[in-house]
Amino acid sequence: MTKWMSLAGGLSLFSLGAACSTEKSEAPKACCEQPKIPAGVTPFVVVADDVTGPSDGQKVIMRVGLSQPIKRDQVFPVLHLLYRHAMTRNVFEPIQFVANLYASETAARGGGDGGLVGRIVREQGEAGPKCENKIPYDFSEQVGRAFAASVGRAQEEDSSDSCHLTEKKVVARVDDKFTHKSGYKVDPARSAVEVTYPYLEMGKDEYVKDLKYTAALRDWNEHMQSFFGKVEGLKELTFVGVKDDQPVVKITVTRSQFDGQLASLQEEIAAHSAVTFASLGLHKTDDKGAAKEQSTFQSKTYKTALAALPKNQVFVSPKLK
Repeated sequence: MTKWMSLAGGLSLFSLGAACSTEKSEAPKACCEQPKIPAGVTPFVVVADDVTGPSDGQKVIMRVGLSQPIKRDQVFPVLHLLYRHAMTRNVFEPIQFVANLYASETAARGGGDGGLVGRIVREQGEAGPKCENKIPYDFSEQVGRAFAASVGRAQEEDSSDSCHLTEKKVVARVDDKFTHKSGYKVDPARSAVEVTYPYLEMGKDEYVKDLKYTAALRDWNEHMQSFFGKVEGLKELTFVGVKDDQPVVKITVTRSQFDGQLASLQEEIAAHSAVTFASLGLHKTDDKGAAKEQSTFQSKTYKTALAALPKNQVFVSPKLK
């Protein structure tokens, strides 16, 4: 009896000890070689690094998860680093390479298209890589691009350099050293932008001597069309036109007002200009008559458009004729 009780007691203690074990399982080890991440590059973790084929004919597919949120332009340095790492870690470069970049380590481990923010690929037989960047420009970035376009400094994407490998050259311009320059302010909380635009003589750092009403409103219209067309989340735009260091035009337009009343303003004026040009070609009018007709139509069209806006949103100096 004592023997069986002793054995039973031993089993009970063993079972209790197993149930109450405090030993911790080891954390899962990283599956892959992790590239050294230099300062300025968003941290990431390689969660999959599948290599197939012989040493001189390898095909590599990586899955990589970001360790923190990222902006669109920050995606490219990560893709560049992954590409250099894969191409230089062995004697032979892979004959085919793909790295899929995800918004998080969790998304990367899951794979698929969910959370995919970027990709760099070099297919077999191709000299260089191609990239996809799925992160959109945020509000402030969109505003900056719209502003650059409005002052003739548009930042266009180069379809032949999808990975942004070529550093863009900064071309000096005459207006780089101007005292009077266009500028803008962003109010992210209200999704609003205010643009300040000096009316200058062409190619000179001095205000125009005689600013016409139609010329002043033309610049307002062009800015309005550009900003509402390029900035998806823009809810309000204020345009401030300046002459002799004083505002001569200040017009505020909301998104709903633009969509409902003003989106077609530029097309309307352009269509009339085409008709006037056709009349000139058919010798139904001369240059002077065509210019006067066009100016009269534009002035009337701008005044009608502004009259539809609340008065507290519109200021145009009475000195503009």
